[in-house]
Amino acid sequence: MKGKCKAAAALAAGVFLMALLAAAESAELKERFLQRKPLLDKMKDQGWIGETNLGFLAFRGEAGKTRENEHLVQAENRDRGTVYAEIAAKVNTGVVEVGKRRAAQIAALAAAGHWLQDAEGNWYQKQP
Repeated sequence: MKGKCKAAAALAAGVFLMALLAAAESAELKERFLQRKPLLDKMKDQGWIGETNLGFLAFRGEAGKTRENEHLVQAENRDRGTVYAEIAAKVNTGVVEVGKRRAAQIAALAAAGHWLQDAEGNWYQKQP
């Protein structure tokens, strides 16, 4: 059963990534998302980072918070912000609203054990 859950989570994460990439118009931006994904997934699996309720990544404490990892998370968040701004402009809404909608999608697709924030900003671990 665990193998099926992991496969489903990987598929769901892939679907989210493809949606995010479809929204990104720059080939360079798409490539950066793809390059970072395996490292970010490992950091999520370790519980070092989680997905905020605004559609960005955040460290949950000091564990894993090396300079290299901080730069990786900052780069991901910067690129997500770029994509959110592109989407917001296309649908005539605010960037924060786009981020919140993405956060809901991310939460729905997150792997069991990954950390997420609820609407009030409280961290919780996704259950199987």
